Amino acid sequence: MNSLFNDTEIAFRSKSKKQLLRAYWLFRLMGFPELTKIGTYLIKTALKLPLGLKKVIKSTLYKQFCGGETLEECQKTISKLQHFDVYSIPDYVAEGQKGQKAFDESMLQILRTIKLAGEESAISFAVFKVTALGSIDLLIKTQQGAELSETEQKEWELLDQRVHRIFSTAVNARVRVMVDAEESWIQDVVDEWVMSAMYLYNTEQAWIFNTCQMYRRDMPIRLQQLAARARKLSFIAGVKLVRGAYMEKENERAVQLSYESPIWKTKKETDKAFDSAIGFCMSHDIALCLGTHNEDSVAFAMDFMEMNKIEKSSELICFAQLYGMSDHLTFNLAAQGYRVAKYLPFGPMELSLLYLFRRANENKSISGQSGRELELLKKELERRKSSE
Repeated sequence: MNSLFNDTEIAFRSKSKKQLLRAYWLFRLMGFPELTKIGTYLIKTALKLPLGLKKVIKSTLYKQFCGGETLEECQKTISKLQHFDVYSIPDYVAEGQKGQKAFDESMLQILRTIKLAGEESAISFAVFKVTALGSIDLLIKTQQGAELSETEQKEWELLDQRVHRIFSTAVNARVRVMVDAEESWIQDVVDEWVMSAMYLYNTEQAWIFNTCQMYRRDMPIRLQQLAARARKLSFIAGVKLVRGAYMEKENERAVQLSYESPIWKTKKETDKAFDSAIGFCMSHDIALCLGTHNEDSVAFAMDFMEMNKIEKSSELICFAQLYGMSDHLTFNLAAQGYRVAKYLPFGPMELSLLYLFRRANENKSISGQSGRELELLKKELERRKSSE
């Protein structure tokens, strides 16, 4: 592993010994894939039982990876991170919701994060998923070009209004907003919204960011097309680069419907595409958020910035990791003067935990991260013990 990020004193200086021990045992449990698979069922059951299990879960798993049930609860964590020069990205965890009431509630929560971000310099981005604002089935039908019923057309208009309200509110508050990625069978619809918003709002600064999942084989070409369109239409492209979150779902659907999977066959190919995209974005004046827990990719980005004389503090480039994970990356980057942020999930506990288990199931790189986390946590616990 990269020695740039081995300073555990810096990595964990925000954590007490109790917090380190909690993280250590949680990551040990995460090393067992079968626990992740049954975790969703167990959490659903636990939250329904009046046996104090909810309190136990909230003080362990939830506290490790989530900012709180409300935005107000997140503010203590936001301030603590700011103390160590780490920004926050509050992320309301609802997605795949059903019903207009739930969609409106999600929109209101996202608008609240934008309002807070406009007031708090400690927040670097607002973020949302389109599937928190409208029906997945509606998005599928729209991408397929199917005719919508009168009811569906009205639902589409409401969804369109929610998306554009978030964009306009963010820009008016001078807050950058990222749109998280979806599955390939609804992503084109999302891309159209984001592209039109970039053209409309990103004229002098990148306020709107789209997410590019580099495990998709077509993504390098899509990035080139985005850069070309930005040059032609005179707007600044904003991109969050990730490896991808829906590998199993993408492969399973491709098999079921008998088409070639849209994602690379190997992790090595995805890693190569991701690192190439870093260089491409930095070379083409694309505002960039690097959402990665991969040490080699972070080191590659740092080297590219140095070789091309890009300032560490440049507002065009930000690193981001999930709260509760990869503190060795986050805090060491911040200590060296780079702009770095933590994704801070928040929302009702059941929604938040379901969100976390979905992420663990969907993203094997996160599940596989537990070994590295354990190594570093153990090292820091031993360091503190020797210094007592």
